[in-house]
Amino acid sequence: MKATQSVSILLPFLLLSSAAYSGPEVDRLLEGYSKIEAVSCHIRRTKEGNLGKMTFLSRVYWTNKDQLHAEGISPIKRRTIADGKTLWQHIEGDSKGFSRPVDELSEPMTISLRMVPGTAMDHLLRLKGFDETPLAGDATAAKQVGIQAGEQYVVLRFDAADRLIGLRFFKTSGMKELTARYDYSGFAEAAPGAWVPLAHELVVFGGDGSFNETVRVDRFVANKPVAESLFISSSFFDKSVDFVFDFANISNK
Repeated sequence: MKATQSVSILLPFLLLSSAAYSGPEVDRLLEGYSKIEAVSCHIRRTKEGNLGKMTFLSRVYWTNKDQLHAEGISPIKRRTIADGKTLWQHIEGDSKGFSRPVDELSEPMTISLRMVPGTAMDHLLRLKGFDETPLAGDATAAKQVGIQAGEQYVVLRFDAADRLIGLRFFKTSGMKELTARYDYSGFAEAAPGAWVPLAHELVVFGGDGSFNETVRVDRFVANKPVAESLFISSSFFDKSVDFVFDFANISNK
């Protein structure tokens, strides 16, 4: 009788846990981000490791039409502009810059162009299509999902509102050796159900290659018009700059 009672008590909780998982979380998150059509913001990225500490400042304007204007202010003055068809990039003082049609960009550059600023889309786009395994939550995450992506095992962490609050990268699905940790907080709802974290914390574990990085997104505005003039490359790059198709061909010696 006692054994029967134990089963009847546990079963509803097991069913509830299963029902709470409604399908591919990566697809759900990306669908939410697809509601964001335009963003303008300032980004402060501070990286600290064995080589010291460095802070990068940039102003970013982005639309989902393959348009981007990212102005690096410090420590390197670098400007990237994409007008929907072509991407240009140039570092102030260099005689040459990089330029290539958007449809001929490498996969990493395409992901960087199409990710919504401030989001974890750069990771999620690389995880799309892999099988997901529901995992138990813990003291700080209401829900977790595991993904075997190539030679690494990635765990997505969610709060009670189904917002992505972290990523964990492990060498294997045994989750014994952590290689990197991302934590997200300070959320802004850019569109219904599309939450953008305005604070990112990253720790990479790798002996001499270990480092910490923090990202702060300020003046974040979503789904408001962005001036088309910001994506006209000729307004921002000097005519004397020689734009080349390959980064390997950029040399100012």
